[in-house]
Amino acid sequence: MAHAIFLDEAKKRSLTVDVYSAGVFDFSDAPALVETTTTCLQHNTPPPKETPTWAGQLPLDSIDRFLVMEQDHADMLESEYGIEPKRISLLGSFDPKQRGREIADPFSHGSLVYERSYELIRDCIIGYLDTTDELDDTVLDIPLPPKGTVSG
Repeated sequence: MAHAIFLDEAKKRSLTVDVYSAGVFDFSDAPALVETTTTCLQHNTPPPKETPTWAGQLPLDSIDRFLVMEQDHADMLESEYGIEPKRISLLGSFDPKQRGREIADPFSHGSLVYERSYELIRDCIIGYLDTTDELDDTVLDIPLPPKGTVSG
């Protein structure tokens, strides 16, 4: 969901950035989640692509900023993929309402949790876009939760 929201917000600002979304484990054969697609469509946000990707499929060296939802994702990017900590940020740290640095995975928690997650992620992405100066020719990666769902 974060990928779809980021693309939507970047488009509204006429930003040209490459945005990737990937899990830290390989669930690339799993389908997109209906809940993610439904929630995005309810907000007129084009839903994410059909199948999840994982970090091992990305051009990691060309990615300037990794926005992650949970500290475990940051730790995995550092330990398993060799990503420098200075290139990783918790998406929740950009929340203007300061609801916490981590964003829980809504997977299997129903439509109300997906709705709240969508709103939180959108607020955090807007907070990031409003405060960052990194977006000149930036490439971003927004990892999915380790479950490999298409909710991140």
